Amino acid sequence: MLIIYGAVALAQDATTGTVRGNVVDTTTAQTPISGVRVVVVSTDGTENETTTDDVGEYTKSGLPPGRYLLSIYKDGYGDRTGKPVTIVTGGDHYVPLKMTKKDTIVTFFAKFGVVFWPLLLCSVAALTFIIERLFTFLRSRSKLGTEQFMASITDSLRSDNIMEAVSTCEEAGGPLANVLKAGLLRYSQAQIEEQEITKEEVQESIQEAGLLEIPELERNIPVISTVAVISPLFGLLGTVMGMINAFTTIALEGTGDPQALAGGISQALLTTAGGLTIAIPCLIFSQVFESWVNKFVLEIEQVSTEIVNQLILGQSA
Repeated sequence: MLIIYGAVALAQDATTGTVRGNVVDTTTAQTPISGVRVVVVSTDGTENETTTDDVGEYTKSGLPPGRYLLSIYKDGYGDRTGKPVTIVTGGDHYVPLKMTKKDTIVTFFAKFGVVFWPLLLCSVAALTFIIERLFTFLRSRSKLGTEQFMASITDSLRSDNIMEAVSTCEEAGGPLANVLKAGLLRYSQAQIEEQEITKEEVQESIQEAGLLEIPELERNIPVISTVAVISPLFGLLGTVMGMINAFTTIALEGTGDPQALAGGISQALLTTAGGLTIAIPCLIFSQVFESWVNKFVLEIEQVSTEIVNQLILGQSA
């Protein structure tokens, strides 16, 4: 019976092939990985599966001749799929494979090295001040809308009711209303004291109020712009330090393991990617905030000039 089974096995080996190999991790030690699911898929979609043993070895026999794709899977490691292999009759094909451990949050950020901490501070500062500026600009919007607000002010001035216009400013809120309110109160005070008031005096009151409102809108925008500038520099610093370490490894050990060298370089480039990830949103938001400030300033200048002219012309009439 043993002779018969042996003959059958030899006959099968003569018409089929075998693929075998080992699976290790991508660290310098190249530690064998046990329990890896190895799937051998033929061109017609037929799957043949095996598992690595305690020393990371796998073997799959009885494969008909043809082209196959090897794929390996294991929890905690990145999948590797589509490794081609051609099986020939009676062939014994050795295919070594490597797997990389999936990064956790801790291991991923550990790759950044010492520049992780300044990049973390930059990201926290950027996020904090961007959110703070967004809330500030949202609060600065008039509750009535610019057109409705201006229509109410104009109606009050036409009826020579300055205090009603002041009440409208208090109701609307925002930088524009606060600036106009200062000019209206200055004009109203002159009326109560029965004093002559010039256009320049009203404009001076409006400008003084603007000196209080505009800096509040511009506050912390320079910080965001600064983060946009320095975060790529920290990222570049980390890349340079990583490249120095990589070339030091080459000088000491040569280029015998290109995969390890490529892994070191890719980790070094992570810091540049991190710096740019912080800098790009900071640059965008700083430009948006500055454009909003310029829009507020232009709106204040145009509306205040219109209101001042209306006050002085109404007084002259």
